Amino acid sequence: MKNIFKLLIIVLSLSSCVKYTQPKLLSLSGEYRVDRITYEQTDNTASPQSMVFYPGDMYINPNDNSPFDTIAVGFFKLHMDYVMMRFSPSPMPDGSTYWGKEYFYNVVGETNTNLGNLIVEYDGTRKVFNIIEDGAETLVLRSTGQWPSGSSGASESITLFLTRVGP
Repeated sequence: MKNIFKLLIIVLSLSSCVKYTQPKLLSLSGEYRVDRITYEQTDNTASPQSMVFYPGDMYINPNDNSPFDTIAVGFFKLHMDYVMMRFSPSPMPDGSTYWGKEYFYNVVGETNTNLGNLIVEYDGTRKVFNIIEDGAETLVLRSTGQWPSGSSGASESITLFLTRVGP
């Protein structure tokens, strides 16, 4: 009886209630289309602005740099592999796609509970996106402004809701 009690204690201690979660591996590859944009003003004003842009709407931000200054929601596409982010697609006669603008990106701060930050540097501007969601066919990125040459950044938050549309 004493051995059964010891065995029961060992089994209970080895099978604790703590659930192990494996870190999520980011799948930042493929062609994505911007399906929705949420714009929020984040400074401390009495009347904060909040706007949602749906397919067919044109998002224009004069404070941002190309390619993020003008986005045709539902039509704007970008391509990512594990190192490059590409913009301005042009179809080729052989059926392939030529991407006119290419920029390197890094992902930093990835943990078990945080998907990390995607940092893109383009045309002298550094844009930081917080990766909110990375699903099999979706990607949600939230930007908190741009930081050209040491400025503190814009007081706005832009959330891009992307759908994967190709390899």
